[in-house]
Amino acid sequence: MSVSQTSAELMETTARRFESVNGSLDGMLRRLMHELDGLRTQWTGAGGRSFEQVKQAWAADQEKLNRALAETATAMRTAGRQYAATDSAAAGRFTAHQSLPL
Repeated sequence: MSVSQTSAELMETTARRFESVNGSLDGMLRRLMHELDGLRTQWTGAGGRSFEQVKQAWAADQEKLNRALAETATAMRTAGRQYAATDSAAAGRFTAHQSLPL
């Protein structure tokens, strides 16, 4: 039987890591595109049009990736909060039973 273990803190740390990677990746890819845009002015005709089409497709893919990373971070954070709430509720139930007279 497989056992999974986690904590709310680990989930929050993981969510922050997803956000950090998302920001770093977004910045790096934007800088790269800015550099390529400088070359765009030198491309004319079919080559220039092809570059523009690829650039638009790339931008759409980058947006999907950014959204997926952000949504994963949000889901991880939400799961961590739910985990913490469930853990606290379970602890409260055990505490309530400890105070019962035997």
